[in-house]
Amino acid sequence: MNAVSSKQSAVQSGSRWTIADAMKIRTDDPTTTMPVIDYAFPVIDSDVWQWDTWLLRDIHGKTVTFKGWYIMFALVADRAATGDTAEGWHRRNDFSYIGYYYSRTGNGADWKFGGRVIKEGANSRSWEWSGCAVMRENSANTIDLFYTSVNQTPPQSVPSYTTGRVLADANGVWFEGFDVCTDMFEADGVHYANIVEDQYWDFRDPHIFRNPGDNHIYALFEGNVPGMRGNFTIGSDEMGAVPPATTVPANAQYGAAAIGIARLKSDATQGDFSKWEMLPALVTALGVNDQTERPHVVFQDGLTYLFTISHHSTFTGNSIGPDGVYGFVSRNGIFGPYAPLNGSGLVLGNPSSAPYETYSHFVDPAGYVQSFIDTLPEPGSADPESPATYRIGGTLAPTVKIVLEGERTYLTEVHAYGQVFAQGVWPTSSAFDKRS
Repeated sequence: MNAVSSKQSAVQSGSRWTIADAMKIRTDDPTTTMPVIDYAFPVIDSDVWQWDTWLLRDIHGKTVTFKGWYIMFALVADRAATGDTAEGWHRRNDFSYIGYYYSRTGNGADWKFGGRVIKEGANSRSWEWSGCAVMRENSANTIDLFYTSVNQTPPQSVPSYTTGRVLADANGVWFEGFDVCTDMFEADGVHYANIVEDQYWDFRDPHIFRNPGDNHIYALFEGNVPGMRGNFTIGSDEMGAVPPATTVPANAQYGAAAIGIARLKSDATQGDFSKWEMLPALVTALGVNDQTERPHVVFQDGLTYLFTISHHSTFTGNSIGPDGVYGFVSRNGIFGPYAPLNGSGLVLGNPSSAPYETYSHFVDPAGYVQSFIDTLPEPGSADPESPATYRIGGTLAPTVKIVLEGERTYLTEVHAYGQVFAQGVWPTSSAFDKRS
């Protein structure tokens, strides 16, 4: 392998999303394209912007209800703070915190916003970004909330966790705790780039799960290949099986995304998620893309499906793809090797007529996919990329369903805005809790 350094070579032990793979991406294939959203879409709560969203689940990935309630977590920002405008929407990350919603039906029509999850001041950094919420095994109502603790000055991005209790009665859901936050791990500059190596480094979005292959608990996360930004050699391994006379595209070396993984070393039964072993990336996108956000995993039919989201704007060189969810499949468990789904990696992308309509897709174990509405052009717009015709979303898109068939995926169903589906009921007393 041609590599700029031994460090690059050492971390390339996982699978690669190659330039040749990305050449196969096709926008507007009906089997891998999100439906065009109605310009008159409903809004769940007009007081907050809502974007990255995840449901309450167990350690195996199954969405669960609690005492008859569906519970949804999301990154939110108060519209009163940002401004209820396009400018406010684009400033939302500077006001973000984790909020929650609850619903009796899960049909998307009766979500109620419950407010903030983590106690104000418990997160020692500026903002709360994406993660996951997991019911603790063998507990009645304990939730371990994993998230990204992000600081503005000095810049920091640290996967972290906090623990609380969920309670519910006939009228709704509330929480206790979530008042102590603890760091999990940081970019080490060895397995994953840190800010010294890459000022645009990505290190966030922890996704916690128990691996059926060895019964250990792992965390997936977004990272970057270690090494100084742009100082990578794109060799034949990164190029893949390209057509004759294909050369390395200009600026391809700025794509250095990695889907990272770490193994828990501390005792989860005691609620201790502070000690982890950093492992080499499962998939790298050197030469192709610089972001593989919100990685998550689905185990089905003996196969391991690895999903991640990415933007059109983070592809590098000549690689092009829509905003959407991308994926890879392994026939040998969590550590691969992985092959790109559908030959290209694209699982669901936005249509060319609405290139920024949805983002942050999350695939659950039954194939249901949630995402949020970003910016939607007016129907019939001559230039769907022109902000002049946009309606801002900040709410959930229609839920869709995909079918996973080996190395292929197919869009098969479209459901209501914000509709969710559970694969289980959390085993606890059905008796309602008392409010203090």
